[in-house]
Amino acid sequence: MSRVLIVGSGDIGGGLAKDLVAQGHQVWGLRRSDKPIGGGVTTLSADVSDMESLIGILPDHLDYVFYSVASPEFSEEGYHKYYVKGLIHIISLLHQQKQAVKRLFFVSSTSVYHHHDGSWVDETTETTPTAFAGKKMLEAETKALDCGYPSTVVRFSGIYGPGRTRMINQAKSGAHCDPEPEVWTNRIHRDDCVRALAFLMGKDEAGVELDSIYIASDPTPATLFDVLEWMKDRIGDVEPDHDVPEATRRGSKRLSCERLQNLGFTFTYSNYEQGYDVILNDMGY
Repeated sequence: MSRVLIVGSGDIGGGLAKDLVAQGHQVWGLRRSDKPIGGGVTTLSADVSDMESLIGILPDHLDYVFYSVASPEFSEEGYHKYYVKGLIHIISLLHQQKQAVKRLFFVSSTSVYHHHDGSWVDETTETTPTAFAGKKMLEAETKALDCGYPSTVVRFSGIYGPGRTRMINQAKSGAHCDPEPEVWTNRIHRDDCVRALAFLMGKDEAGVELDSIYIASDPTPATLFDVLEWMKDRIGDVEPDHDVPEATRRGSKRLSCERLQNLGFTFTYSNYEQGYDVILNDMGY
C-alpha cells in the first residue's frame, strides 16, 4: 500500500483518488472546496496559489504525489498562479518536510505542441507553443521535472466523457467543418485519463523505469470533419449546418501514444466512436 497525495481533486484527480483507494492505497485529495471526494479518501481543503492555506496540511511519509489542478481562470495570470506558482508551493513544502517522495506526476496538456500542419508528434517533438496556455504548461512541466524528485509529466489531449459534451452540443447545433484542408483532432476519454495515471503509478511501484514524459491520447486521431459528421449521423435530428467557430479549430496535429502503449497500457476507448457512443446512449440518442 502506498501513501498518495492528489493535488487537484476534480473530475480526473477525484476519480483517480477513488480508484487508488479501491486498490487499497491510502489517499489524500487536496481541493479548493471542502466537498468530500469519496469514500475512503481524506479530503484536504486549500488553495495551491495561497501558500498560507497549505501550511501544515500535507500528510507525512508520502510515496506518490499527483499534481492535477485545473485553473479556475483562463488567463495567463490564472495559469501562472495555479500551474506554476501552485506547483512551486507544493514542491517547496515537500522538501521542507523532508518527504522522500518516490515520484511526482504532473498532469499537463498537449497544448504545449505548436503544430498546425497535421503532422505526427510524440514526446520527442519540439515544443515551442505560441499561446499563453501552452507556454505556462511548459513552464510548469519544467518545474516538475526539476523538482528534485523522480518525476513524470503526462500530457493529455482533449478530454471528453460524462459532463464533457461540448462537441456533442456543437454537432446537435449543426456545426460543420469542411473536409479540406484537414483539421486533425485528438482526444481521450475521462476514464482512460484516470486509468493511465493509476497505471503509471503501478508501474513505478513495480520497479519499472518510467520516462519523463508520456502523451496520453487515444491511438486514433480523427479529422474534425469526420467527428462532427459521425455525431450528426448518430444523433439524427440536428440543426442545419453552420461553420464551426475558428476558436474550435486551434491546432491540427496527430498525437502518438506509442510510448504509453509500449509500456503496456491499453485504452478502454481507443477511438471517438467507442467513447461517444456510450455517452450518446446515456443521453438517450
